[in-house]
Amino acid sequence: MSGLHALLYVSLLIATLRPAFTLFHLFLAAQTIAFVLRPFLSVFEGGFSLYGGSWELYNQGLLLNLLANGIVGIGYLIAYTRSPLKSGVPLRWSKNTLARGTWLSFILALGALTLIHLFSGGAWLPTARNATITQVVPFGKILFPLAVIPFSFSLTSGMLLFYLSLRQGGKPLWQRWFPSSTYLLISLASAVFLTLLYQRGFILSSILVLFFLLSRLNGWGYLRLAFVALFSLLLLTQLRPLATRIANALSGESQAIVQVDQPPFLQRYFLYSPNFDTADVWPVALSYVEQNGHLGGSTLLRIPMRFLPPATRLDWDFLTAVDVLNAYHWGDTYWEKSFGFNVTLTQEVYLNFGPAGLSLLLLSGVVGSWLDRKIWAISVITPTRLYALFAAFFTGIPVGELGGILQWALAYLIYGLALGTLASIRVKRRRDTPPLPHHPR
Repeated sequence: MSGLHALLYVSLLIATLRPAFTLFHLFLAAQTIAFVLRPFLSVFEGGFSLYGGSWELYNQGLLLNLLANGIVGIGYLIAYTRSPLKSGVPLRWSKNTLARGTWLSFILALGALTLIHLFSGGAWLPTARNATITQVVPFGKILFPLAVIPFSFSLTSGMLLFYLSLRQGGKPLWQRWFPSSTYLLISLASAVFLTLLYQRGFILSSILVLFFLLSRLNGWGYLRLAFVALFSLLLLTQLRPLATRIANALSGESQAIVQVDQPPFLQRYFLYSPNFDTADVWPVALSYVEQNGHLGGSTLLRIPMRFLPPATRLDWDFLTAVDVLNAYHWGDTYWEKSFGFNVTLTQEVYLNFGPAGLSLLLLSGVVGSWLDRKIWAISVITPTRLYALFAAFFTGIPVGELGGILQWALAYLIYGLALGTLASIRVKRRRDTPPLPHHPR
């Protein structure tokens, strides 16, 4: 079954070879890891599945996702062939406006993180909590996005401004290095804070947005993008251990080094961890349907409830697909910690309508193709458009958890409009004001 997945993704890559860096190609890379690499490792380890379930249900899930991704590919190709992407659009930028947006974003995020620390008494650090940050921090549902969204922006924009400053001619390199290093420090600080917040996804999206812009500016091909992919995967595996080390250093604790036999690198990070765990969720979804039947669209109607805290969704009986399957698998532990696995759109439409629901994923391919045209048509980098680019990358080919996709994409767009408007305001300098009239004595 994994071989059929690999054949599908290679065929779709060949059909959409140019341009090299698209949301669709990121989708193909992620699906290759989830449905080729991970199942192969599972077979190698004797049929291991992170959330249990029978091997029969696991293979059934692989087949359903193969059909679903084929439908997504058809939807993308329909729009892709009718309106090819324009890969030759040059990029321009407003450096001063982008710099103001970077500072505003970083200051806002730093203020939100300060409130998170004060309200929680330091319980937000990864070594001090065993639940989600929105669960342990008062007003976490508000303060958390106020921190991670602008931090992810300032990480990317800081690195971009650092690169553009060094690239700009006119002055010697050593004279440009010192003022541009401020942007580098903002970017590195944002990365550290996001790491401490345990937000690997936001760091990865920031890195991918940065590399997308650099590829647009420099015309990167597949060889360099392969190095980008390897770097991103390595970053994914090392961020959690790094966050623990930084948190221990901040708290003054030393972590004892215990020599234990660990699984090989690939198994440790791509089989025994929840990275790309879609295939492992399928046995849970299929087992739920066997016992309770299909839901007839009820969780799709409750997608807007994703904006509410889990406890509120439970009290009001507005359970999303994530709530239904995690509560089914974990029981009350899910409601206590508000932490569990994600449920993809593919799994949700099957959960509601069975195999016939997979046809809805044709729209995911069409939407993804439209977003690829939009991000390749960007000609001017401003704070508002950079925030919108983040929204597009969070949406991608929308086959993930739809409630989360809509929530974060909308949040990025709102931030972009607000901070972009503030960053575009120019303060008049003192010398621009007319002089006071002179009255001789």
